[in-house]
Amino acid sequence: MDLTTAYTDSSYRQPDPVQRPADRRPTNEQWVLIAAVWLLSTWSPRPAAAWAPVLVSGRTSSRQDRQWPEPPAAAEIAVAADLPEATGATVLTSRVSPGPGQSYQPARTDAETAAELVTLISHTVAVPDRRAESLVRFLAEQLAGPYCDLLRLTTGTEGPLHLLHRDTYGNTLRVSLNPAVQVEPPPSFAADGPDAVLRTRIACVMTLLSDMLWLNNSSPVTFRFRIGRLDDGDGDPMAAAARWWSEIGEESDEDEFRPVSAADLRAGIRILVRMHLSELFDGEWSGIEEFPEVPDGHISTFLADELADLVLARLGDDPQVAVAGFLPVAWPPPEEGLDDDMRTTVLLVAGAEVASLEIDLVC
Repeated sequence: MDLTTAYTDSSYRQPDPVQRPADRRPTNEQWVLIAAVWLLSTWSPRPAAAWAPVLVSGRTSSRQDRQWPEPPAAAEIAVAADLPEATGATVLTSRVSPGPGQSYQPARTDAETAAELVTLISHTVAVPDRRAESLVRFLAEQLAGPYCDLLRLTTGTEGPLHLLHRDTYGNTLRVSLNPAVQVEPPPSFAADGPDAVLRTRIACVMTLLSDMLWLNNSSPVTFRFRIGRLDDGDGDPMAAAARWWSEIGEESDEDEFRPVSAADLRAGIRILVRMHLSELFDGEWSGIEEFPEVPDGHISTFLADELADLVLARLGDDPQVAVAGFLPVAWPPPEEGLDDDMRTTVLLVAGAEVASLEIDLVC
């Protein structure tokens, strides 16, 4: 498996598995929506309530040029949504300025829009457990705001849910959820072989986590995963893995790996999520002892567990695991690990296969 990163990673952006025209490449905001839909398809039960997504990015007039207190003409909608025909549209939410020089105000609260979207999405997508419920809520909240306009489209065909999302600048994303014979896996690269869907799935998890976890106002937490092979007869497997990492890793000369359990890896990733979840930073606390807990059922916890479970499962039933850098396994984390220049590198070994998971905590 090649290097796997987030679709929004500014340094090592994950390649798009979908061929798109140059003028329809997704923005980072749209990639978060796309990743959420693709991941939801892997969390849906089979074969009940099967569905298939269609996600098409495009362009239309910016909000400054045309506000949407009412839907634009059907022909304009069809072009922006890349649909053969749009027979109508309903404004689910829009930002409208009451006059020159005045700020845009939502036509309804984001919470009201998100609640309606949860109902609409759940009519098409089976939501079997708390994990899927949390992802549907996250997707609805992202579609609803805080800076977007959103239309529900009709095309004369019963069944599909068509939504057209527009940002401030006129970038659009059509999200269509279509009833289907079976839930389709997300797109992937055929060259990745049996790891193809897994690579897309990991990239989606990383994209969503990087959208939520921040070191400061401009630096997200980033993630990278890769798989390699060790040479036969290379001695102790973990020592061989460390040598492999020293040849490919960044700033790896001083890395000292220590063994950890799979349970410690899961706990450590959860703690890193808690420390960097931006929505918890309300300015009302100071010091590590006052860090708030992640709310029960929050999507970030399910994503943290998904990341750990996917990389562990890829290496088999009982891989050896070692970590270098900052990975606290109990709360509160040690004070010496709380500076701004930390990296976490996890190595996993099973037989001749080796994998690395990097979590970059460097501002």
